[in-house]
Amino acid sequence: MAEAKNEIERDASALDDRGTDAAAGLALLRRLRDNGFESDDEKLAVALGRPAEEVRAWMQGAEQPDDDIIIKARGIAQERGIEIE
Repeated sequence: MAEAKNEIERDASALDDRGTDAAAGLALLRRLRDNGFESDDEKLAVALGRPAEEVRAWMQGAEQPDDDIIIKARGIAQERGIEIE
């Protein structure tokens, strides 16, 4: 019973169908920014189609990235040949 409860709790905090939580999602975004966009929040923001202020808030931990951003980040990384996982 405890295992089933843990599975539900893990799924509730997941950002995507792969079980990526907020911390792992942020790590993906940081690797994409650092390896694909010269560590520049504004360049990453343009690629993701989000305001630079929002990207900075993710990087500072003030906001959590959502599932859409994680999916976009994976797609951009795959398209550009950037290893983020």
